[in-house]
Amino acid sequence: MKKGWTKKTLGDVCQFRGGGTPSKAVDHYWTGEIPWVSPKDMKSDLVCDSIDHISEDAIANSATSLIPKGSVLVVVRSGILAKTVPIAITGRDLTINQDLKALCPDSSLDSKFLFHLLHSKMDTLLSLVSRGATVHRLMTEQLRKLDLFLPPLPEQKRIIGILDQAFESRRHLESIYQKKLAALGELKKSLLQQAFSGNL
Repeated sequence: MKKGWTKKTLGDVCQFRGGGTPSKAVDHYWTGEIPWVSPKDMKSDLVCDSIDHISEDAIANSATSLIPKGSVLVVVRSGILAKTVPIAITGRDLTINQDLKALCPDSSLDSKFLFHLLHSKMDTLLSLVSRGATVHRLMTEQLRKLDLFLPPLPEQKRIIGILDQAFESRRHLESIYQKKLAALGELKKSLLQQAFSGNL
């Protein structure tokens, strides 16, 4: 371990927050503007919106609560856990259902560093998943005990900068690759049309 790095558990440096589902029988709970995030919304690294929205009344009268911007969301109950553990950062204050946990880092941990760190431990996370017939679970207590090696905040931010630059380069290369694939697809289509119309 490098000098200045410390060994912690996830529970040492994060507050774990759960979610809940407001009653579907109360219509006005589901007519608000507050995002209510469930596993189906966990499709990008940054979550700012959701398919479903709830009202302030729904928060006041259910098990769900407002999760602050900069928290890290982890899916802990879903069939998707057979293949991957979806992880995202909240881009605004929002609420979650009971199939997710929100990890709210303390002042020693940058949420973006935590996001990347958890992705680096994907194999370990998948090994902790309890598999059912259709629904799989990642137990909160196992997450709390997960060991982490944390550098000081300035080093965390330096590492984040390197990773951001590398991933941006990757996205750029993927975009070029997709455009070339599309062009090759159009060329194939054109050649086929010419071949079978006597114009080749």
